[in-house]
Parts: sequence; structure tokens; C-alpha cells
Amino acid sequence: MSAVLVTGATGFMGRVLVARLREEGRAVRVLERRPSDAFDGLEVERVTGDVTRADTLLAACADAETVFNLAGVLSYDAKDEARLQAVNVDGLANLLAAARQAGSGRVVHVSSVAAVGYTDDPARPQHEDSPFPEGAWNNRYSRSKRLGEEVVERAGAEGQDVVIACPGFLLGAGDVNRINTFVVEEYLRGRLRTTVAGGVSSVDVRDVADGLLAAERRGVSGRRYILTSEDGNLSHREFFALAGEVDGKRRRTVELPPALLVAGTRAGRALRLPMPLSPEEIEAACHYWYFTPARAMDELGFRPRPVRAAMEATVTYLRARGLKGRQKL
Repeated sequence: MSAVLVTGATGFMGRVLVARLREEGRAVRVLERRPSDAFDGLEVERVTGDVTRADTLLAACADAETVFNLAGVLSYDAKDEARLQAVNVDGLANLLAAARQAGSGRVVHVSSVAAVGYTDDPARPQHEDSPFPEGAWNNRYSRSKRLGEEVVERAGAEGQDVVIACPGFLLGAGDVNRINTFVVEEYLRGRLRTTVAGGVSSVDVRDVADGLLAAERRGVSGRRYILTSEDGNLSHREFFALAGEVDGKRRRTVELPPALLVAGTRAGRALRLPMPLSPEEIEAACHYWYFTPARAMDELGFRPRPVRAAMEATVTYLRARGLKGRQKL
């Protein structure tokens, strides 16, 4: 029986996607870099491997009717530049090559809206065919995801069936490693009280999982689909105000010049003080990462829930789990 292969399955989005696939009664195979308890007791085939090690991928891709590639590194720090290249670019090339050699079916590559780039005008959100901003090449994460998409484009030109999905900023329940929702947690804990001009486009992780399944079934090979909420484009001030409203207690935030925040963060780190964000994360936040999901809605039938519902799921989950702080990986 053929299986669906999911890489990056133990992450936030991966766990939700695996659950959705199992709900549909599909045979699921997951690629794990190391033993994990994420799928203990579940009827999931587990294969040990790593996208950075090409020799471990052929067996994982064997008889795969679809490959969902969720493996990726999310970081803006200089210390992670080699890992960003190794996983988001070279690892993706390894996986595509293994899928071709094994005769796998469609590959749904999960990229990011970071690969589309920010807009200078918040009234004009980016779409799939927007030019990549020149300044976005300076953002390590954006650069790695963009270069990864170039790998996909070359594979598509050679005849491989690959669809690209670009999710927005993930909200919802289940961020066990606190990679995405830590900013909401830091705000709820009262540690994040400053903002900068800029904003993000948010979406519920459950909607992204549904969008990936829709991309598998109805996506046009070689096309890119942005998966975010219609009303998800919020300034940082609006984003945290929504978190406070949902939680029942709004915390006052102050918008500061980026240079001042970056300098203060670097000074705090030098003194080994706990800082909620890195200088690189602050620099990335100083843009409007606004997007439209119009293509996904038209071609895939993508119907994301309101961003408030996504924030409600996030806050409920964080409160139920306890505000433990950001996970060190």
C-alpha cells in the first residue's frame, strides 16, 4: 500500500497535517531525524532520516504517492546561516532528487511567505507573482526560502510535479516547540511591551493543513499558493492588541525606533539578560509582511477562518499549557 511521506512531521504544522491525513484514513510515513514520542501509539510508519543526508531519503520516498516537505529551519541569526542553507536549500534538493529516483508522486513543498517578501505599502499586500524585494535578500530566512523555491523551479522545469505552498505566520494550538507562537506567549507573560512599525500576516495552522491537502489535489504543478487569512494582515500593535482582547487583559505596548530596540537588545544580550527577541528578529519585523490568499481561494477552494479565531486557539492553548517561555533548540 502506498503511503504519504511527511518530512518535518514532528513540528507545529507537521503534527496537524499528520492528524488530518490520518482522519482521511491515509497511510502516513514520517521522516524523523531522531527518535520522537510525537507519534507513539499511532498507526504511523516511522523512518529515520535527514534531508541533509541524501543516502537516507530513498527508502523514505519509496512508493510515496505524495511527499509533503515540511522540513525547514526558521531562524534569522547569523549563527544558523549554514543550517539554513543545508536544510532549506540543499536538503530540499536532496529530497526532490530522491523523490524523482524513487518514482514518488506529487511533491508539495512548504515554503513560506518570507520567500515572497515584504511590501513597502501596507495597503498593497504581496501576491504570488510579486517581485521579490531587493532588501529581502538581506534577511537570512527569506533568502534561504527563496533559494529553496529556485531549486523547486529547476526541478519543475525538468518535469517533476511540484507545488509550492507559502503559509503565513502560524497561529493555533499545538506549537510544542514554541517556534511560532512564542511572541504571543511573551506578550501574555508581560515581557514583550515594545513594538516597531511593521506587521505580519497570520493564519490558523489547521487552515494551512487543509490548504496543503487542497494543493495536493487541485494545485497546478509549478505554481505557488499563499496560505494566509483574508483578515490576517495586522500591524504589530494590532496583533498584540488582539491577543490582549482575546486573553481578557490588554498590555500597553510602546512603538520604538528599530535602531533603539536593536541596540538595546544587543546590549542586553552582552549582559546575558533574557531578551524576548533577537536583533535579527527585530530587523525582520520592521517591514509589512502582508499577503493576499486570493489565488489559493480561487484555485484551491481555500477558506481560512477569521484571524481572531486563530488567536483564540493560540491563547487557549498557551494558557492551558502554562506560559513556559521560548523553547531552546
